[in-house]
Amino acid sequence: MNAPRLLAGPLPDHDPVCGRGIAELRTAMAAGSLSAMDLVRAYLARIAVHDQAGPALNAVLALNGQALAEAATRDVERQRGAQLGALHGIPILLKDNIDTAGMPTTAGSRALAGRRPQRDADIVRRLREAGAIVLGKTTLHELACGITNVSSLSGRTRNAYDATRVPGGSSGGSAVAVASSFAAAAIGTDTSGSIRIPAAFNQVWGLRPTAGRYSNAGVVPLSPTLDTVGPMARSHADLEILWSVMADPDGQSKDACRAGQGWRIGTLDAFFGCADAEPEVSRHVRAALAGWQADGAHIQPAALPLEDARLTAANVTGYEFRDALARCLRDADLPVRSLTDILDGGYAHPEVAPLLRERDALRDPDGGARLAVLARARTLRDDVLTAMDQSQLDLLAYPSVRGAPVLLGEPQRGGNGLLAAVTGLPALSVPIGFTDSGIPVGLELLGRADGERLLLQAARRFETGESVAV
Repeated sequence: MNAPRLLAGPLPDHDPVCGRGIAELRTAMAAGSLSAMDLVRAYLARIAVHDQAGPALNAVLALNGQALAEAATRDVERQRGAQLGALHGIPILLKDNIDTAGMPTTAGSRALAGRRPQRDADIVRRLREAGAIVLGKTTLHELACGITNVSSLSGRTRNAYDATRVPGGSSGGSAVAVASSFAAAAIGTDTSGSIRIPAAFNQVWGLRPTAGRYSNAGVVPLSPTLDTVGPMARSHADLEILWSVMADPDGQSKDACRAGQGWRIGTLDAFFGCADAEPEVSRHVRAALAGWQADGAHIQPAALPLEDARLTAANVTGYEFRDALARCLRDADLPVRSLTDILDGGYAHPEVAPLLRERDALRDPDGGARLAVLARARTLRDDVLTAMDQSQLDLLAYPSVRGAPVLLGEPQRGGNGLLAAVTGLPALSVPIGFTDSGIPVGLELLGRADGERLLLQAARRFETGESVAV
């Protein structure tokens, strides 16, 4: 079959932003053929036609009423010859668990609908300093606690290619918005796959950085140990630009690059599924890796047996979520102060409430259970790095998700995101097209700590976005 088509096509007559990359938009602004105000108006027009109307993708939760004013300021700066940052005049969307001054930050919960942070999150400050315009906020799975992107505040978000299927989550709104050209790029958050799953399901690029690479200050927490903020983009080039803005300049020297095409890649056979649609996805990923091998890479199975149960046992989220959320809500002028309040008030979406209740009931009075989980995570990280060292592997590779996006309302399974999360290592979901039956597929690459630029360098061979035949 032909590859599925995006539901949000170009607008009739003239659509100056659909599918255009950041560098191209900047060149047009420098030449005077587009302005930042033109870009904001064009993205708003696409959102109006495709997000709540048309295919009703429901990826944008709120728009910034000051976006045009911010764009006007950027245009004046350009006219005056001010020093321009890498994102000067570029409209960006933010996942709505990232604090943005002057706008609600709700984490998709009706209980937090009135939450208005006084300050920008650290990552928002960096984006603004680089000249970005905050266009608005994207939908997410409620409280970032799931992967189908449903919430009490926004309802369901739909896949950018199939309105009957989930977009993945919890950063599903950001992924759909990026795929649909609702902004030049978007920012998501990832705790155990929340950037990489929706990136795979919507054929965009999504990067989970090394744990602790930069501050998560101003992000509504799910698990402070595992939470991280990351870029999502339509192209490899756009992702590189976002990462250059997000990464700590003082950390650049640690971020190794390398020359040559002789990459050594280890595959994790346990992450290639065999149930339902999983074999088709597995074949597609292996075909992509075979193409890389034909270009000079060395591909071999990694000597690293990893059972799902071991990964789950190293996931500390359940022992951190309730207390971290309570600390976040403590000083907010809201009708709730805790996860218990949210549940008892009937705020949670019915599909989200069972997991929230499970996490609210989990108790660890002396902190011993949490420490045991963290110890298992450290051992797992050591095992991963030892296996990579012993086989002299540059990266590990496997499907971002083992199977297909499910129909709306069904539970999603098959994510492989926990490995990067619990080890704290960086991972990149690379869009590699669709299977013959139309399943979107992402190839996940995992590297060593502070190896984001190495991941991006390795992934350049996939930047054409060509579908791999299987």
